[in-house]
Amino acid sequence: MNKRPNDAVPEAVPPADRRIAALRQAAQDKHQQAVQRAEAGIRRLVKEGEEINFRAVARAAGVSLVFLHAHTDLRNRIETLRGQQRAENQSSLQAPSADDGAVIHPLTGPLRRERTTHRERVQELEQRLAAAHGEILRLQRVIQSHNPRP
Repeated sequence: MNKRPNDAVPEAVPPADRRIAALRQAAQDKHQQAVQRAEAGIRRLVKEGEEINFRAVARAAGVSLVFLHAHTDLRNRIETLRGQQRAENQSSLQAPSADDGAVIHPLTGPLRRERTTHRERVQELEQRLAAAHGEILRLQRVIQSHNPRP
């Protein structure tokens, strides 16, 4: 007989059942790989300090939003991390740090100088405009004096 020693599937199992079992196993493997990609995507986003939300995780992991929402563990983890980030953002917005002055003060000096320069330029332009209006008025009077009305 030409039986192969590695045949683990007995001959009594119909071929259709073997195909169904193989498809089920492939689906389970694919599902497990998607879960692992989602977990890896979450870890990468956390490590890089990116915003954690369903869209970002789906994009990072190459899975669908429906997949993430359908898996309770993944959904809970994303919601927890998202809530933690929001709480951190709220606390950082409410508590001004001592470093704020270090950023603001160096910027205000050049802005003040620029504002002063702009005000001086506006005053100069207003004076030139007033002079131009005066010249126009003078020329209109000259024209009127040369062309008397009948």
